[in-house]
Amino acid sequence: MRNGILRKLTLFTAAILVSGMAAGCGTAGSSAVPASTEPAEPQVFTENITGSADGYDYELWKDEGDTTFTVEPGGGTFSCEWTNINNALFRRGQKFDCTKTYQELGTLSVDFGVDYQPDGNSYMCVYGWTREPLIEFYIVESWGSWRPPGAPFAIGTVTVDGATYDIYKTTRVEQPSIDGTQTFDQYWSVRQEKPAGDGTKLEGTISVSKHFDAWKKCGLELGKMYEVALTIEGYQSQGKATVYKNELKISDTYEEATDIQVTVDEDAIKKLNDANADDSGSKDPVGFFETGFETGKEGWVTRGGPLLTIDKEHAAGGSQSLFVSGRTDYWNGATILLSSDTYKPGEAYHFKAKVMQESGKDATMKMTLQYNQGGEKYDEIALAPAKSGEWITLENLAYKIPDGAENLQLYVEITDSLTDFYVDDVSGAEKAAA
Repeated sequence: MRNGILRKLTLFTAAILVSGMAAGCGTAGSSAVPASTEPAEPQVFTENITGSADGYDYELWKDEGDTTFTVEPGGGTFSCEWTNINNALFRRGQKFDCTKTYQELGTLSVDFGVDYQPDGNSYMCVYGWTREPLIEFYIVESWGSWRPPGAPFAIGTVTVDGATYDIYKTTRVEQPSIDGTQTFDQYWSVRQEKPAGDGTKLEGTISVSKHFDAWKKCGLELGKMYEVALTIEGYQSQGKATVYKNELKISDTYEEATDIQVTVDEDAIKKLNDANADDSGSKDPVGFFETGFETGKEGWVTRGGPLLTIDKEHAAGGSQSLFVSGRTDYWNGATILLSSDTYKPGEAYHFKAKVMQESGKDATMKMTLQYNQGGEKYDEIALAPAKSGEWITLENLAYKIPDGAENLQLYVEITDSLTDFYVDDVSGAEKAAA
């Protein structure tokens, strides 16, 4: 997830959002999670770890920062603390062998009890992955300062376990996954309202398979199961949580849920599909480029979930521009991947873009570089005030790529408004002559 993150996901997302990096699958043929009767001592971890104890798999994944993950004996319980992090996930559940769908495994649910105390952006959720297709999924029960996933609209709802959840689909572009850096979809169920609890304590049941059934009715098909885990995620925040109850239940048989209420927003699904169908050009990292959007999006993709469409009524040059709409946070915008073979750390380059917003007020528009260097980093390339209805130029004649930077993404955002905006005539070239 970025900012919020999701601030991510796709998470959020999910975030369009980040998770455990283990490449393999879990226990072959697993169908239930037994609680161990053997006495054991708590295990405390501060760095990335994957393991199994008392019949439950566990994992701590972070890209940087200070974390403490305590795996308690006697089942699926754990506690965690985080501070100074970029992104961190603490989870305990079960990893599967990627040979069975959720229907073939049986009916999945989680009974939980959590003392949840986030300070900033965080999720308390059931989380996992599938393969074939590669999908990252979230069932978000509660959150910190920002409600995920930052998508402009839901494609449906499901009422289950006494609450109503919005259903979203987001896409993560060239982000870490269980199979390395890839582009993949995220599926989400997010409670419309945070649950009431006893102070910071939350208890209840998450009927995992019923959410999966609801997603299927919205056209969101999962693949072969890799993982289902009760998860605490933090993004650029601090906090702590104690999971004092975590019972993952997997029945021997599966029957499609008949006691849930699902609404499918066909118009929203069509809008999302139309926006995706409008994609054009390779999503591979680009070398030196000049983009006028005359043939489509030309490799530009959504950042944080807003819709990207080609607009034929507004253009700085030519006849078309890229329209960014449905932003739910300031960092939402449009992004393009940059090739590290062309844009080399320590070297300077000329970046330029024409941008316009029509909010009726002044706004601050920004061009930024996202890159990896032990975690996600962000660096300002150009910043300028923008009057409503006027095209302005964001430009840096000699922007230096930070030393050690990897996985470069150029993006455009508005730092102080959620208004829609237009992008046109974007270029990345050799450093301008002095």
